[in-house]
Amino acid sequence: MNSVTLIGNLGQDPEMKYFDSGAVNVKFSLALNSYNKKEEKEVTDWVNCEAWKKTAELIGEYCRKGDKVAVEGCLKTQNWEDDNGNKRSRTFVLRS
Repeated sequence: MNSVTLIGNLGQDPEMKYFDSGAVNVKFSLALNSYNKKEEKEVTDWVNCEAWKKTAELIGEYCRKGDKVAVEGCLKTQNWEDDNGNKRSRTFVLRS
């Protein structure tokens, strides 16, 4: 089972994208704050997230940079080769 639930703050306003087919997509980054006891400082991890359809519309309409949100979805990894022939990948949370 591939399932993840995260609570954090939006790192920037969500980026909406509309397609000719009528589909809607939104991408945003989520800041996850924790405390490192050993180093006695706060640490922030960043997670990229993506949503489609009605969820994307709601995020785009109601969420802004700094808002605390809960995200449920699954982890996805995309692999590709860049223009220089280097292998690249990205892992993100997808909510479809």
